[in-house]
Amino acid sequence: MKRDSIAKWLILVTGAWFLIISTPFVPVFVVNSLEDRYEPINIDHLDDKGLEYHIIVLGSGHGFDDRLPANSLLSANALGRLSEGIRLHNQLPNSKLVLSGYSSSGRTSQAEMLQQSAILLGVNEASTIIQTEPENTYREAEVYSGNFSNRYPVILVTSATHMPRAVMVFEYFGVDVIPSPTNYRLKGSWKQVRFGWPSMSNIDHLEAGMREYAAIAREKYWGR
Repeated sequence: MKRDSIAKWLILVTGAWFLIISTPFVPVFVVNSLEDRYEPINIDHLDDKGLEYHIIVLGSGHGFDDRLPANSLLSANALGRLSEGIRLHNQLPNSKLVLSGYSSSGRTSQAEMLQQSAILLGVNEASTIIQTEPENTYREAEVYSGNFSNRYPVILVTSATHMPRAVMVFEYFGVDVIPSPTNYRLKGSWKQVRFGWPSMSNIDHLEAGMREYAAIAREKYWGR
């Protein structure tokens, strides 16, 4: 009987946990709590659009395939970040795109792949700066700070769930940033969904949100 009780208890706990992580209520709450902190920049709200803004586009992965142009090799996240950076660059005539990311394979780095993609999409190469050393957000902020400090006004472009941590890290290195998030996971009516059927997308949203909160805690309380 005791084994039967334990088995029933485990089934109930497992079922409850599955519903918590796979139905919308908790995942939507966690993702919204990150994505609602900042909104994409409206250029008209900037005080001086003629300044030399540095638009930092954080890296997010790419692949290799000799058949494909550079923009098709970027991950969906990287392409979304780059498109937001180019949107801002096109509206700020004196701006520079700072493209960031290393190479784990020794081949073309993320920064170089972003640069090649930007050029294919109409950006003048002279308007780009690449940082090929950083392997993560911490290093991206550290390298930029070492090269430029607070010399230029900085617009930071990254995914909306990642933006709170990215802002915190850049501020840690003394770089004041204007956030312009992109790659929103929840848009429009999806932000208001509270009840629904279990789905893998909800599990993915929750995993992404909790990963960011864990990384924020690591950076804030335990350092690297």
